[in-house]
Amino acid sequence: MKKLKLNIKERVILSDILPAQGNKLQQIIVRGLTQKAEFKSEEIDEFGLTFSHQGVAWNEKAKSAEFEFELSDAEISILKESAVSIDKEARVTQHNLSLIEKIEEL
Repeated sequence: MKKLKLNIKERVILSDILPAQGNKLQQIIVRGLTQKAEFKSEEIDEFGLTFSHQGVAWNEKAKSAEFEFELSDAEISILKESAVSIDKEARVTQHNLSLIEKIEEL
């Protein structure tokens, strides 16, 4: 098991980089990753998360928060495949670059 440390922004956008479709096993793994990164109600309150059509906003406390997730080999494989796909398709942006770089380092 390896660990992935994400800041609040990376945690918010993690689901955006995961494959929206694939075989059944891939989608089970994607669902698990999404559930790991999902914000709990206590976290929403603690970090002042607000969701609107303009995006997600958070408070000052969230800016320095880091979240660590344990990942299985299968989860790492899905994340790495996603990062490679996004890079090949030239969909890397300043918005998702730090997350892509962290995934590549796994």
